[in-house]
Amino acid sequence: MTVGLEMQAANPPRLHSFAYNPGVRKEPSCGVSFDLTAFISWDKVRTLMDVYSLTVHPVFGLLDMERLYQRCEEHWHEKALGLGLEALISGVIALGSLFSGFLSEEDERRVMLHAKDILEDASVSRHPSIDKIAGWILRTIYVRATSRPHVAWLCSCTTMHLVEAAGLHQPLDAVILATGGSGRKALEDIAETRDRIAQVAQCLNIIIAYDYGRSVVDLGLTWKRDSRSDLPSNDLTPQLFGLVEAVPLDNNADPVARRDELALGLENLTKVSVEHDFLILVKADLAFSIYRRIRLLESATPQAQLDRVMEIGCSALPSARRLVAQNHPWWNVVGTVFQFICVLVAIDTTESLERIPEAVESLEMIAQRLNTHLANEALYTARHLINASLEKKRKGISILERVSGFSAPTDSDRLGGQWLPSDSLLDSFQQTPSIDMDFLLGMDLLL
Repeated sequence: MTVGLEMQAANPPRLHSFAYNPGVRKEPSCGVSFDLTAFISWDKVRTLMDVYSLTVHPVFGLLDMERLYQRCEEHWHEKALGLGLEALISGVIALGSLFSGFLSEEDERRVMLHAKDILEDASVSRHPSIDKIAGWILRTIYVRATSRPHVAWLCSCTTMHLVEAAGLHQPLDAVILATGGSGRKALEDIAETRDRIAQVAQCLNIIIAYDYGRSVVDLGLTWKRDSRSDLPSNDLTPQLFGLVEAVPLDNNADPVARRDELALGLENLTKVSVEHDFLILVKADLAFSIYRRIRLLESATPQAQLDRVMEIGCSALPSARRLVAQNHPWWNVVGTVFQFICVLVAIDTTESLERIPEAVESLEMIAQRLNTHLANEALYTARHLINASLEKKRKGISILERVSGFSAPTDSDRLGGQWLPSDSLLDSFQQTPSIDMDFLLGMDLLL
């Protein structure tokens, strides 16, 4: 196509993968047959879109919701607007149901499976589009909230590769079009949407990869902040950008330079102000991820850095409790609190141990409210780690007693008995199966 443009051909060749393979086999046709509009009524879709607008859209503001309402109403009542739109609206429906319980779990899963079938279909995925990439972003959010870390990371990476394939990471003046001025005008009309989608996709990829200790698909995006005064007051997506922008990626192999980058990243992260409870948890997750990396690079973490990590962690506890009380199951309502307990145990100072009671109480409240396997397992594991720390301290005291010749009190109250668990605190978990190490690895416990 580029050669055709350079030759100033009257009708340049269409954008196509010319001669990519010998062509001896036919490509598969579209295998998606599920009828979404018959499965769920427009009234239910509209209700779930409202839930999505109030819960997910403020922090992942990648869609023009007013325009999406119009398109979906047309899709349900007038004429079909394609599978790309169905993949997108299926993600909206599933997330709206996740945050409201409006659909049955089976129906919610079926709608999300429809999005998966579309997005992974060999015929549909030949041509990446704005709708399909947005659909992948919503699928990534849903998978991160309901599935395993490896699957979420793969979804986020696929999304980034589609961003690259569609050229959303490129400035408009770098995009080559064969459609002339009309195509350029169409791109300019959705310029803000292109930027938002690319940046939200990058945020998800960095957050998931950084927490899980995996590589980031770095397309060299330039972080753009909306400075317009007409932005809605509930648009908190720029705050998400600010958090992720502060994080230093794992690109520097020099340990000294890397340590300085992490220290600066933690300082910059501390300065980012966020207003939404979910973003407060994300801020804590990123702080814990930075702390783990610092801990691996140096045996003695400076006290100022430890104070920053603990301050950010403490601020996340009320946010986690509020989100659970609101029945908003963001992916980190359990994980952030659990990670904070692990960090406090690892820091192992008087200041860190004093913060454990509130963290454990928060995790107890969350586990009781959710009453799921993963929440209960996290609570059991946290208590197990605290008990192991206590036993280690008891052994140390016993050694010191023998050396000093004094017989010090062994009552755990002298060690902070208001929170340090005795064996009786684990009685209710005696029937709990052995700890799921895949769960722990998924939490990236590099402590």
